[in-house]
Amino acid sequence: MVDPVFTACGNTFDRATIGAWLKNNDTSPDTGEPLPHKTLVPNVALRSDICQWRADAAQEDPGAPP
Repeated sequence: MVDPVFTACGNTFDRATIGAWLKNNDTSPDTGEPLPHKTLVPNVALRSDICQWRADAAQEDPGAPP
């Protein structure tokens, strides 16, 4: 996951993946329930955790891909 976002249903998805889904659907891919809107909200906390995890992994194995 690179760019985590919340959907109206409160679930978190990668922006590119859910964006592709929402181009052709107006439902949650998890539940199939209709979404009240297609606005995506950044999940800042998860993005920070991902960045920290990547930084920690890079220190453990400097030759690993980012």
